[in-house]
Amino acid sequence: MKTCPKCHIKVGGDAEYCPLCQCPLNGEDEAPLWPKTVPAAWRLALFYKIVAFVLLAGVVVCVTIDCQTEGTLHWSYLVALCVLVFLTLLRSWLRHFQSMPRLLFQVLVAVSAVAWLCDWYVHGGGFAVDYVIPILCTVTLVLNFVLAFIPGRMAENGLVYLLMNIGVGVVPYLLLFLRPDGHPLPWLVCLVVSVVTFLGLVVFRGRILLAELEKRLHL
Repeated sequence: MKTCPKCHIKVGGDAEYCPLCQCPLNGEDEAPLWPKTVPAAWRLALFYKIVAFVLLAGVVVCVTIDCQTEGTLHWSYLVALCVLVFLTLLRSWLRHFQSMPRLLFQVLVAVSAVAWLCDWYVHGGGFAVDYVIPILCTVTLVLNFVLAFIPGRMAENGLVYLLMNIGVGVVPYLLLFLRPDGHPLPWLVCLVVSVVTFLGLVVFRGRILLAELEKRLHL
């Protein structure tokens, strides 16, 4: 056990300095009192910083190449936008990686917004609204339905899955009624998937949903 030459106290473990006067300790090291492990939060933060550095460096390279080419359509702007959205979603996932419904909704909103902006920037003629966004909504509905059957998740977030199913599948389609030129087929498929998955949640998880409603509404 180590001792302090000034305070004359004994300090266990492998400490190098006295906890009272910060004087170097004398003696041989012992087994550490606490295991020296790297906290999970620190590892995640380091991972995020590495990914952010690599992607932002790539953006700088893309901007440099784009500035050297002729043309008015600067594709590096879209690359920078996609990188910023990805880093935002990654940061949200690293902080709330246990909340899959929340992450799915954030990814849907972010990717849909990027797709719409890209469509507007390149004058795609509404391709994102007619095809990309409804396909993303359909994929989100299917993933939401599958995740609801993972043990342990439905009991805690059953109502969230149900409300997300209604919002993603029905509300966007209702907004399309404001369009006078009809409704593309992907939105019809999205509505059908929304109804089918909604019925599946009610049929197979109806008791859990009812119990959660009673708990939240204090019935």
